[in-house]
Amino acid sequence: MRANTVWITLLRWSARVLATGLFLFWGAFFLEHVREWFLHPAQGFPPARVWLLQLAHLVMLIGLILMLRWELLGSALTIVGALAFFIPVAGARAPWFLVVTILPAALALLGRLLSHHAVPAPGVQGQP
Repeated sequence: MRANTVWITLLRWSARVLATGLFLFWGAFFLEHVREWFLHPAQGFPPARVWLLQLAHLVMLIGLILMLRWELLGSALTIVGALAFFIPVAGARAPWFLVVTILPAALALLGRLLSHHAVPAPGVQGQP
């Protein structure tokens, strides 16, 4: 196995592991927010802003879990969802939350890009 293939595999698996951890971490916050805002029908429905932010949070979570199988789609949803959720919610901490949450998407996209530009090892199918 060539060295660049090892690095590409390491990047892609690092993205998957981070995405799984972040899915569990942000998923716990999502469930808490659902409990806080939506499980008390006597208090009425939350404002439209809360619905939209929960939707953005859900899109981010779906992106993180989709990254395990479909790197491109999962990365895109993670980035869009994280931007839509953290910018209005996190205030001055938004850049830190964004960097941490988008990191697996960046690793997955970099691994995908490098794998498309990697030169196959001699003797691989299609090579003389």
